[in-house]
Amino acid sequence: MLSFRTRVTFVRTLDAGERPSYGRRRPLDHRSLVATLPVGYADGVPRRLFDQGGEVLIRGIRRPLAGTVTMDQVMVDCGPPGSSPVEVGDEVVLIGRQGDDEITADEWAGRLGTISYEVLCGISPRVPRRFVERAAQGTPDGGPRL
Repeated sequence: MLSFRTRVTFVRTLDAGERPSYGRRRPLDHRSLVATLPVGYADGVPRRLFDQGGEVLIRGIRRPLAGTVTMDQVMVDCGPPGSSPVEVGDEVVLIGRQGDDEITADEWAGRLGTISYEVLCGISPRVPRRFVERAAQGTPDGGPRL
């Protein structure tokens, strides 16, 4: 099973009405903990994903994108401070399973009006690939990871 993962690199509390990311396109509805991820459209996260309600998984919880996808970063709305902790270093799943939930390439494709092959082919060569043997490594999902 393929997964596309990264880690939280920065966490900051922003007030309701603040507009994270380029273009300052959408104000936050509430005071929010906003996590920054070191991945963007140069890595294969489509800019349109923000406009189409894209989400990621952090600590097994779906979190919406908080602003425009930039070349090298994505910002995620992690909800009101104290509601659910998010810390620098937390694993983030863009595509794949975490906890009881899963985000698939088909889900991205549905949001973006395309097919999963386009989503998968769009993952940039600059994203490290790691192939994991299911039995040898004993990983929870058992498959290749991006």
